[in-house]
Amino acid sequence: MELQEIKTELEEIKKLTLLGAKNVLNVNDVALLLGFKPKTVRNMVDEIPHYRNGHGIWFKREDIEAWQLKVKHNVIAIK
Repeated sequence: MELQEIKTELEEIKKLTLLGAKNVLNVNDVALLLGFKPKTVRNMVDEIPHYRNGHGIWFKREDIEAWQLKVKHNVIAIK
């Protein structure tokens, strides 16, 4: 593994660690939490529980987790 790859991995670990300590999230945090791109989160903002403060969009972690569980898709098990 090259030095740049190690730095990239460490930065990702840092982001995830900091995310775990936050209860109020911004668009980038929610994107990281859900595995989406920030643009996708912005496009879905009307579907996701959120709060607006001036120009900012904020999310509560507990609301996002509840929303994730609420928006499940039916999966058909194939035997």
